[in-house]
Amino acid sequence: MGHKIKKNYRFTGSIPLIFFFIAVLTSLIPCGNLPSSAARLPGWGHNKHNKKDKALAILIKKAYGQREKLRKNLAANVNGYEFPPLGTLTYEITYMDWIKAGTAVLSAKPGYFHDKRVIILKAKANSASWMNFLYFVNDYTTSYFSKAHLYPYFLSMVRHEGWRNDYMEEWLNIGGHNSLNDSLIPADNVQTVFAALNNKKFTAALYKFKTYSSVALMKDKINSPFKAFVSYKDSQDSLSSLYYLRMFDLKEGRDYYIPVFNHRKRYIVLIKAMGYYIVNTPAGKFNCIKLKVYLNFNGVFVHKGALDIYVTRGDGHIPVYLVARVSIGFASAILIKKNLTP
Repeated sequence: MGHKIKKNYRFTGSIPLIFFFIAVLTSLIPCGNLPSSAARLPGWGHNKHNKKDKALAILIKKAYGQREKLRKNLAANVNGYEFPPLGTLTYEITYMDWIKAGTAVLSAKPGYFHDKRVIILKAKANSASWMNFLYFVNDYTTSYFSKAHLYPYFLSMVRHEGWRNDYMEEWLNIGGHNSLNDSLIPADNVQTVFAALNNKKFTAALYKFKTYSSVALMKDKINSPFKAFVSYKDSQDSLSSLYYLRMFDLKEGRDYYIPVFNHRKRYIVLIKAMGYYIVNTPAGKFNCIKLKVYLNFNGVFVHKGALDIYVTRGDGHIPVYLVARVSIGFASAILIKKNLTP
């Protein structure tokens, strides 16, 4: 596909800006489960936590410690922490780096959600024309990300993949302890939240890590009612994780943790910052850092699994190359076009 990756040994000293994303596009070729080493990590679980609550609590504190540092550094305009540029990024999705499977487009633009100022994040995936006969894909995801609060209000996802047609909507970061963000959600959904808060089993899960817990609403059918679930406070969704993580000044050898809510469940996602590489793409040559991301939810490029992502150390903090192992071989996405504004 005209791109090369080689190890970059020339970078020494301080590490400048590096940003990345977790999920960009729905999978064209489904991945397997998490590697066993990642599966053993506490936090890859459901609303009911296992016996490793103390270990999970440590991960949660790390995630929110990093978030608080990010918030303060953004407010103080500290070098290395800034909002990613707006615009569009276009990717070509391939199998084994030579069979074109489809295209993906990511976009970010300012807008409003109800009366709230937001960044509207969109991801679109389409299978290649030749592949439509084998496995048709036409997916759309939209997330409304609050620039003030650094979390999403709402996510909608429509997936047409082969014989599957999926639909999902999520209301996130509603609250549920001492306050309820009822200015956004419809009145009938407010009643759904109050009903859940009067359920002993629900409140027990909510108060397990009460400082870091919140309520989310989700439905997976157009005409079905929303149901309440326990989420982590200030959770990201499967698309906003991209925008959120690109704000960090990631450094080689460090681990990063992000609270995510996706399809009824809450997770602490692990990201490991690896070494430096030079990546040649159709959109140009980029100095990158390699990131390994462990997912336990259906993200946009792949379903559950571990991803290798190469992101620029500047130049707009762009994700340029992603590799995901599948049952046979690997699938990848490479940047072919960018149209960004400062």
